[in-house]
Amino acid sequence: MRADSFKVIGIGAETRDAFFVVPEFSAAECVTEASAHAEDLGGPVATALAVLRTQGHECLLVDGDPARAVVLVRRRDGARQIVFMPSPSPEPAFQPELLKGARLLHMNGRHETACREAVRAAQALGVEISFDGGAGRFRESIRDLFEASHVRIVSRDFAEKACGMTELTGMAAALLRAPARLLVITDGVRGSHVWAADGTAFHQPAFAAEPTVDTTGCGDVYHGVFLHGWMSGWELERCAEHASRLAAKNAEGLGCRYVLSKDRPTLNLEL
Repeated sequence: MRADSFKVIGIGAETRDAFFVVPEFSAAECVTEASAHAEDLGGPVATALAVLRTQGHECLLVDGDPARAVVLVRRRDGARQIVFMPSPSPEPAFQPELLKGARLLHMNGRHETACREAVRAAQALGVEISFDGGAGRFRESIRDLFEASHVRIVSRDFAEKACGMTELTGMAAALLRAPARLLVITDGVRGSHVWAADGTAFHQPAFAAEPTVDTTGCGDVYHGVFLHGWMSGWELERCAEHASRLAAKNAEGLGCRYVLSKDRPTLNLEL
């Protein structure tokens, strides 16, 4: 580990994904020839940790056997249809000693019981907690986990459902409450919006993917890059710019972790 590296514990599901690029989606029974295929690991927390690992940080994922998914990717715009099968493993138990020496606990509400045990341990040890709120993933049963976090990076869909509002200023006021120190609302091609407890607030435009091949995993890469910058003491503008740029780069190839793939140069976030 580098002298400036840190330890991260993540709780979430990793997936083994098969990607097929197709001309169009179909609601009817059909046979379609794919123009490209790839296999990759995925999962929101797991992918964020994979990004952090490339920067020399010690990362441990609390999970069972990987889930599996087939992802159809529409050739003209990178849109997706996903069919998945959950892991057959029971929910993992959390061992509080895992947090010894850790600086960050990262979660998205998967494995709720383990998350609650980890939150209690993190609070007792003073470990920072970050929460990933993905689109279509808000549910009342995880509100307490979200509200226990210090760093909140959530999709606009999650933010709207969590607070029952649609206007950004109102959502920020509702969601940036103690113990939160940072709120980021991501909004796809419309970029991301950042607020900090010290009053900092700005909009980060999205970068364009050239070409746009597959949008899977872009938000997860954004999380990993932003968390690296945040925990490394970067200015927020730098965190958001780097996260947005690498998220767009991830969409230029097939797979959840294209930007980390072996045929690409080593990921350097220190530039």
